[in-house]
Amino acid sequence: MTKKRNFWLLIGLCLALLWGCVAGERAVNSFDSAEQYLQEKLLPKISVATSLIPDEVAWRYAVDGIQEPLPPIEQFPLYAAQPSNNPRVVYLEIFSSSEKANIKKQNERWLVEVAEAFNKQRKTIRSGEVIQVGVRNIPSGTAVRLLTAGKVQPAGYSPSNDLWVAMLSSQGIKPISIVPRLVPNVGGFVLQERVYRELAADGEMNFERLLDAIASGKLSVGYPNPYSSSTALNLLYSIFWRGAGHQQDGQPLTIADLKSPEVKSIFQGFQKQVLITTTTTLDLQEIFIRDKDKLQAFPLEYQNYQQLKKVPGFEKTAFIPFGIPHNNPLVGFNWNTAKQKEAMQKFAEFATSSAMQKLAQQQGFIETDYFSAANLPPIPAGEVLTTAQSFWKRQKDAGRTVYLMTVIDTSGSMDGKPLAEVKEGLRIASQEINPGNYVGLISYSDRPTEMLALAPFDEMQHKRFLAAIDNLRADGGTAMYDGMMVALGKLLEQKKANPNGRFYLIVLTDGQTNQGFVFKQVKEVLQYSGVRVYPIAYGDVNQQELAAIAALRESTVKTGTPENVKELLKGLFQTNL
Repeated sequence: MTKKRNFWLLIGLCLALLWGCVAGERAVNSFDSAEQYLQEKLLPKISVATSLIPDEVAWRYAVDGIQEPLPPIEQFPLYAAQPSNNPRVVYLEIFSSSEKANIKKQNERWLVEVAEAFNKQRKTIRSGEVIQVGVRNIPSGTAVRLLTAGKVQPAGYSPSNDLWVAMLSSQGIKPISIVPRLVPNVGGFVLQERVYRELAADGEMNFERLLDAIASGKLSVGYPNPYSSSTALNLLYSIFWRGAGHQQDGQPLTIADLKSPEVKSIFQGFQKQVLITTTTTLDLQEIFIRDKDKLQAFPLEYQNYQQLKKVPGFEKTAFIPFGIPHNNPLVGFNWNTAKQKEAMQKFAEFATSSAMQKLAQQQGFIETDYFSAANLPPIPAGEVLTTAQSFWKRQKDAGRTVYLMTVIDTSGSMDGKPLAEVKEGLRIASQEINPGNYVGLISYSDRPTEMLALAPFDEMQHKRFLAAIDNLRADGGTAMYDGMMVALGKLLEQKKANPNGRFYLIVLTDGQTNQGFVFKQVKEVLQYSGVRVYPIAYGDVNQQELAAIAALRESTVKTGTPENVKELLKGLFQTNL
């Protein structure tokens, strides 16, 4: 009897131990349990070094002398004809937005195909020279920066919409209209089918009703960076224009409107419902497809919306247009020679011919009913748009504090140019941090090192940040998850004190994790932390694992290189801090 009792006691003990193991595996299922597991099970096993720069050293760093280098024009691909020294050739280089100059996608290469067809015909100007056209795929906002800096002089420029042309005009460059509209397009919000049906139950949906639904918390939205995205810039202008009441009088937005409490209130009401602001529209589209229940609407051009509807499960998504039409204007410049001006006219005639317009329709450039809609916003002055961008940057946090930890790989493979470019990128990005938001810095190699304590951003914290960046050194292995957990611990301390804040973690890695914790050991902690992680793949990395990290909370993997990391880090800081 005693043996039997001992047997069942042993069985019970084993079951209890087994249940304890199972329960332990399931313990992380909330923010509180994630924070507790991090503090009790993970952080005690991590050896952390500290390399905080003394304030008397940091104070020597200047925060106002940081020069942002412009991206080299060679970074943006040139298609169709290449520059020629042949005196019998008139060469035209046209800067174009990507939706009509991206040869990697069949529906986004219209202008390149037009140029190739035009070049084959070897058309001439009156004096007999052959016209050859090259098309450079460059973001509209980047083109404006290069043009206004006087670094480039293309023969033509075709942004997505006229807002960028207005901005050029206000900054001392006077574009000359060649064609008001090369191809028709329009920006709009794409809505998940279920969300649209619920909103449309009370009547026909339009942009104004959609804004009301967003402000009242009926759906979650995201949008890309208005400093670089044509659709996002149009969205901002449309919100401000309506917020100022100009849909009643048809007048353009003014700088005075942007100072009104009405515009500020309406924008902050909208902004409080924004789930995420990304550096590109492609990021949003990836999240929209992957996380249907989290991101329910985002802005997209109608041309690309038609491609989205071909994705299984998204055939019945809805499109609600807004703002000014995306006319894809073609403009020239006063530095063009007389021969280039004549050649531009001939190319414009070819591009607007019935055959080329039919090709445009095949690639999704369709004139919808929206082009004839009443009360479309007029084009404002360019200085109003630059002021609107600054207004967005100041007000985008809608009263919520942002907390960001930057986690940087300083393993031996980062030595030399890779780390040097990251350091320069962080210096440039530091100018994009709004005062009062929190920023900290962790580096990792064999083990994590705290370089900058998470603290509010002011002049002194800016100096500390620059000093910490300067002190980054490459050596050792890759303990990425150890570095992430240390950074996460700093963020969760703040999250307990301010649960209404926005919490982000940027992690840059150039290789496989080979020391410390691995993904499966920290996955649930990341998942339930409430912190969005932005992974930057900066070399030969485990892309699948980084994608799994990003998918935990409405993010995507960024591909970084020494050539693009400065723009990449600036964009992440600009949209998040």
